[in-house]
Amino acid sequence: MIKQWTHAPEGSAQAVAALTEELGAPYAALSRVLVQRGLHSLAEIKDWIPGIPISQVDPFQIADMPQAAARLAHARVQKETVMLFGDYDVDGTTAVSVGKLALERGGWSLVTYIPDRYKEGYGLSEAGVQHALDTGVKLLIALDCGIKSNELIASAQQRGLDIIVADHHTPGATLPPAAAVLDPKRKDCPFPHKELSGCGVGYMLWRASFQKAGLDPSDLDDLMDLVAVSIGADMVPLVGLNRAIVRAGLASINAHPRPSLAALLSARPAGHITLQDVVFAIGPRINAAGRMHHGHLAVDLLTQGHPEILQQLSQDIEAHNLQRRSTEQGVSLAAQAQAALQSDQLGLVLLGTDWHKGVLGIVAQRTVETFYKPTIVLTEHEGKLSGSARSVPGLDLYDCLDAACEHLIQFGGHRAAAGMTLAPEKLADFRKAFNAAVEQRWPIDQREPNQWIDSPAEIHELHEGLAHLLERLEPFGMENEAPIWGLKGVELEHVRKLSEGKHLRAMARDPKTGAQIPVIGFGWGHVDPRGPVNLAIVLEWNIFRGNKELQARILDLQS
Repeated sequence: MIKQWTHAPEGSAQAVAALTEELGAPYAALSRVLVQRGLHSLAEIKDWIPGIPISQVDPFQIADMPQAAARLAHARVQKETVMLFGDYDVDGTTAVSVGKLALERGGWSLVTYIPDRYKEGYGLSEAGVQHALDTGVKLLIALDCGIKSNELIASAQQRGLDIIVADHHTPGATLPPAAAVLDPKRKDCPFPHKELSGCGVGYMLWRASFQKAGLDPSDLDDLMDLVAVSIGADMVPLVGLNRAIVRAGLASINAHPRPSLAALLSARPAGHITLQDVVFAIGPRINAAGRMHHGHLAVDLLTQGHPEILQQLSQDIEAHNLQRRSTEQGVSLAAQAQAALQSDQLGLVLLGTDWHKGVLGIVAQRTVETFYKPTIVLTEHEGKLSGSARSVPGLDLYDCLDAACEHLIQFGGHRAAAGMTLAPEKLADFRKAFNAAVEQRWPIDQREPNQWIDSPAEIHELHEGLAHLLERLEPFGMENEAPIWGLKGVELEHVRKLSEGKHLRAMARDPKTGAQIPVIGFGWGHVDPRGPVNLAIVLEWNIFRGNKELQARILDLQS
């Protein structure tokens, strides 16, 4: 697909000049980007880089936190068994794992529960509630789920089970009637850090409960590595509190990695571990447990300390990850063949009766990348259709599903990703309603593939000194993306094709100045560049066999 380039609005020339004077003339390209992002001086940059430390955050600002912490502290005194119930994805399983490690350290008695993707589906389940009641649990904490489970929570409370919801998804019109509902997205919640992960909300609860029980919340600082995994995998904004947690977590992973995380990173080449390593090496493997087997396998791994058991668990998870890849490829081919027949639909709703439920979210994302349309991928199981959805830039997916919710049994999620369940006989009506909602809410001028460019640049501006400064601005992610530079009219020399023609490696050269930089284009092996080209790139290091070389990674290439 040919992408339209959209350039970020230029910042004040005066502000750019002033910041360049502080940083130095070789860093004018970086000054342009930082001013665009609201950072106008070296002092502001230094203040922004560390984020907001956890020690400066009061978890009791979260609505209902006083009640939640008091109830959990009471459970400790009374020696009640607490159930930690979490979703089967990375955010949910890390939330349960952090809770288990924290509360056991603080003297609580607890059990953990992850629902079966096929038997129970997404979110708080009746089976989980019944298991809690059958085993004498008095308090259940719903992590990364529960915000819309109003009826089930009302029923559970009537049956004598107290429930605390610790979620980060968008609430419905009415909050569930739980003992406490912790969700920064509540309209009446004064907590300033609105975009925590589900694990992050749980982490605030553990710290508040330690404080309420007379324990030291700083004893939980070492658990920020797992919270950082949830933040990276769930793609929440890397600013403020989230930024500080991720920086602390990555520092811990690099200095003395938790054995479980070290096991998941064992196939990665030695070297500094970044958030991208967490997202692409740790996240998919944790997810694979819930996708292909059972999410509790991930909790067992993340909370395990015995080396031999840990080795076996990590091998099991890697096997599930390989199975996930193979399954995903087959389902993707079938889904995209179906998508090609829906060229008249603005929103794609795809259905396979035998597609593996565990890979539907990944397949939806792959389909979005191919067709640039919001995509829902469904499969049939026990008389119901269930699946996952992924959105495109500029479209609020949750809002679209809300507009079509009369045809759904249940749904949940956020702007970019969601899950849903519906009856087979409702499929045609839902497809029509979803397409209409997309048509109404997706601006026409945003319906073509787009490549964001933070700033135009010349090759001579992209040097090792700049790359070292960019490292100071990491971690990069949502709301702090790595700067994307636009190079126009450059020539590609010494072009080589890698991995049986899949990828491209070359030297980009400015014909005017002769400045050059190595470039790598993953998935660009099909291109045969002739003459001047325009490149959208990010600057990074190529580390291979102990050698570290500056390179530009191609995001878009246009002849």
